[in-house]
Amino acid sequence: MLYKYCDTSGFDIARNSRLRLSKIEDFNDPFELVIGVDEISAEFNLRRELDEDSNIIHTWIKVLEDKNVAYDETSQEDILQQFIQFQVGDFQKAVKVLRQEWSRTTGIVCMSEEMDIIQMWAHYSDGHKGIVIGIEENEFIRDRENIITVCYRDKMVLLPVTGHIERLGQYVTKYIPEVLARKETHWSYEKEIRLFGRLEDEDEDGHYYFDVPSQAIKEIYLGLRSNNTTREDAIRLKERAEYRHLQIYKMHRHESGFALTPHELFND
Repeated sequence: MLYKYCDTSGFDIARNSRLRLSKIEDFNDPFELVIGVDEISAEFNLRRELDEDSNIIHTWIKVLEDKNVAYDETSQEDILQQFIQFQVGDFQKAVKVLRQEWSRTTGIVCMSEEMDIIQMWAHYSDGHKGIVIGIEENEFIRDRENIITVCYRDKMVLLPVTGHIERLGQYVTKYIPEVLARKETHWSYEKEIRLFGRLEDEDEDGHYYFDVPSQAIKEIYLGLRSNNTTREDAIRLKERAEYRHLQIYKMHRHESGFALTPHELFND
């Protein structure tokens, strides 16, 4: 089961059987899906490649000439240094283009493994006045490659710099899965699961959506500060034929600890 924290507008998920895809550029964390370039190891990598194949320097010279980069043709060291500088800059441009392409074509639904995370209720569910919707991912995710568990690390994923141009594609294939899953450790309380989808068919409201069958929507949790209107919206939802199976809970403070406990509203 995956959980979507939202304010009361999240009832739209159940009413219209859909999850909205967010664009990367709209995320509150500007470091989402950012890949860096490993500048520190660049010189070591290229020197090693030159030691392994001295002829590679001719390829590097051609690149410098094609890009109108000045170099001292009598100095192998200068050729190496000029190429290192160019290659680092070129890789940095490449990863920016890659992220721009993701922003244009890829949408993400951010969900969580748990429904009772106090900070998530505070940050994403309108200060405990909103709702959390529990969805069984096995009933609507067709391709498991589109669902990723976030890995929390302090270090950004860095793309190694290479002088073998053909290796760039291999590196991208190797490191992209890490980028898609990486997030800085201070976000670890979210216990995030990411659902990826293509931004293909824009809805009339200007957004993109995942279709979610109503039977996959299993649970709704009302925040401990939720009001009667929110409760009534939940009741009306459960009265619909396609949601007779829906379980609805109200969150309460734990009696003896910093925790939330769900109480089922309709136990019939």
